[in-house]
Amino acid sequence: MKRIHCTPDDLMRIRIGPPLGAIGETILASRIVQRRDAVVFDGWRRQVLGAIPENFGVLADIVPPIGGHFLDLITPTRNAQPRSMAAGIEALHLASRDEIRNEVECLIRYRAENGVQPLPTWTSELSDRDGSARRDFAAAAEAFHSVAFAGRWAHIQSYLDSAAEQLARTLATEGVERMLAALRPFVRWHAPVLEISTNAHRHDEYLDGRGLVIVPSLFACPEPVLLMSTVDTDAPHTLIVPVVHRIGDFAAAWGPRPINEALIGLLGRTRAAALQEIAEGCSTTELARQLEISPATASEHASILRAAGLIESRRYRNTMRHEVTPLGAALLDGNLERGIRVA
Repeated sequence: MKRIHCTPDDLMRIRIGPPLGAIGETILASRIVQRRDAVVFDGWRRQVLGAIPENFGVLADIVPPIGGHFLDLITPTRNAQPRSMAAGIEALHLASRDEIRNEVECLIRYRAENGVQPLPTWTSELSDRDGSARRDFAAAAEAFHSVAFAGRWAHIQSYLDSAAEQLARTLATEGVERMLAALRPFVRWHAPVLEISTNAHRHDEYLDGRGLVIVPSLFACPEPVLLMSTVDTDAPHTLIVPVVHRIGDFAAAWGPRPINEALIGLLGRTRAAALQEIAEGCSTTELARQLEISPATASEHASILRAAGLIESRRYRNTMRHEVTPLGAALLDGNLERGIRVA
């Protein structure tokens, strides 16, 4: 567990930052694809591993699957706020030599002190803007991005923008404590300490008036990521928080996809459409409205899908909320023979 100690000044300086952009999400996605414990991403991970680029090892060298200490190339590119992959690569090539050199040296020390495998020697050349190390990393990141996001980046970016706007709206209208409460179960607020759920040993971080920027992310999973500048000691820390709680969240972020004919043949057109809508997360009333059917018919379709193990339903106040199960997600617009779906 990480414990972030906040002063009253820090609380006044908590704000919601823009999403990471393509290169930041790509770096975090490269961690998830190497993990087997992130169940929500299982279908996506299997599909990506089937087409993993040959130069993915460049990413794996500096972004290991477990542990919060990876080579932070997100912070050095954040000021440029790169949204597209092309803008992210340009920001990487223009990133401060000193900042990247500091990041490499910090990680070398951490690995040495904790008995972790040393960084490969090529990372010492990352501080050289014109060297081959940055070009090789950029090429590996671009290749992996094209496979990992499969043309879905625009929708994912829009989804993360909406998540950031929602957090900012909650902060502005309901206050910092209500906004922090929205980050549970990954983050818990026990004044004056913000507790971050991690698998690491307990670690205390003191903001000392610098404040905190909170950024929603698709691939900051299964735990938030805390980053800080190595060159600007007055800069606020950045807390990257997951927006994915369950498989339905990932399906919503990934965006709607056409229903395949095999699934229609298996379930029928209306019931297949119902499964698609439920993958986005909905209530019985919302399902009826989207499919233009009666609530009673929508409830019947949901009951049959639930009995088949394709969805789960939970009552929330006066509504019944539905979400897709891993089995339902595997069937939905995927390869039925292999049982693989992106979400």
